[in-house]
Amino acid sequence: MKHIWANAVDTVTWVVVVLVLVFSAFWGYERSDDRPALVRRWIYSAALLLMIVLILWMRSPAKYLLFILPAVLLGFLWVPSVMSTLMTPLTSAFDGGNDEAEAKPFYFIAEGKRRKGLDEEAIAEVRKQLELFPGDYEGYTRLASIQMENLKNLSAAQATLNEFLDMPGHAPNEVVGALHLLADWQLQFSRNARAAAETLQRIVQLYPGTSFAHAAEQRLSHLGSADEASRVRHESKFTVGPGDRDIGLRKESAPVSAPVDPQTQAAEYVKQLELHPFDTEAREKLAILYAEEYQRLDLAADQLEQLIALPAEPPKHVARWLNLLATLHIKHAHNLEAAQSALRRIGERFPGGALATVAASRLATLNSELKASQRTAPKTLGAYEKDMGLKKAAG
Repeated sequence: MKHIWANAVDTVTWVVVVLVLVFSAFWGYERSDDRPALVRRWIYSAALLLMIVLILWMRSPAKYLLFILPAVLLGFLWVPSVMSTLMTPLTSAFDGGNDEAEAKPFYFIAEGKRRKGLDEEAIAEVRKQLELFPGDYEGYTRLASIQMENLKNLSAAQATLNEFLDMPGHAPNEVVGALHLLADWQLQFSRNARAAAETLQRIVQLYPGTSFAHAAEQRLSHLGSADEASRVRHESKFTVGPGDRDIGLRKESAPVSAPVDPQTQAAEYVKQLELHPFDTEAREKLAILYAEEYQRLDLAADQLEQLIALPAEPPKHVARWLNLLATLHIKHAHNLEAAQSALRRIGERFPGGALATVAASRLATLNSELKASQRTAPKTLGAYEKDMGLKKAAG
C-alpha cells in the first residue's frame, strides 16, 4: 500500500514539474527577443538533463562527481536568463523596460519655422506629420491656426477644419473643439455672427442633450451682443474730449449718470429669455433682480429652480445656484429652514465631494448669516410681469 502511494506521489510530482516547464517554456518563448537562440538552449538543456538522469542511474559512487559537470553547464545556460527576468522590474524603473515607445507626431520643427516667419515651410512640415498620422487632431488644428493667424486666410483654415470633421472616428471633444475654434475665428476675424451661429448649431445637432450642446447653446444666446460689441469696437473711433478745468477747486462733483431702471433691466432679461431660454446668465441675473429690487423671492426661487433642473449643467454650477438660493432665503426672507434645505440638497446631489463639504461648512454658520441680514423695503413689479415674469420659461 505504501509503495502504491509513493508511486502516485512521484507521478503527480512529475506531472506538475512537466506542466511548470511547459508553461515556463511557452511564456519565455512569447516574450523572447531571440527565439531561435531560445530553442537551441532548450535542446542543449534537454541533452544535459538526459545526461544527468543517466548518471544518477549509475551504481558507481563516482556518479556524484560526474553529476557536477552537466549541472554546471545547465546553470551556465539558464542562470543569466533567470537573473535577467528577476531583475527586470527593478531595471525597468530606470530604463523604461522593453516596452516600445508609442509612435506620435512631432510638430516642434513646424512650430520653429512658424516662429521664424516661414509659414509655408511650417505648413509643409505639418502636412508631413499628417501623412504619417492621418486624422490627428493637433495636426489639423495647428495647420488651421497657421493658415488663419499667420496667413489671415479664413477660407483655407475653414477648409482644413472641415476636412478634419469629415473624417469618421473622431472623439466628440475633438469635433466640438474644432467647431468652437472655427466659431471663434468667424467672430474674431470676419465678425460674422451668422456664420458662427451656424457653426455652433452644428454642435447642438451632432450631440443633442449633452454638455457639449448646452455649452454651444450658452454661446449662441450671447452671440448677438458679442457681435454687436465687436462691430462697434472695430468701426467706432475713439476720441478724447477736452477735460474740465479747475476740477480740483469745485465744491460739487460732476453729475453721475443715472443707474439703469430695474424695471427696464428686468424687461431686457425677460426678452432675452424669450429668445434664448437656456441663457443661464440672464436667468440668474433676473432671479437676483426679483429678490433684491422687488423682494419677490417666489419669482427668484422659480428662476433658480429652472436653472438647477437643467440636465447638462456641471455640478459646480448647480451648487452655486443652490448656494445663491440659500443666500436669498437668508437675506431677503430671513427663512433659516428654507436656506438649510437648499444647502442640504447640495450634499444629497453630490455626496462625498468638495461641494458637499463646503455646503456642510456653511450650514454651521447660517445662524450668523441670519443675524447679519437686514430687511429691505419691498418694491412692486412692473407691467412686464404680465408677459413673462410670472411664467416659467422652457428650461
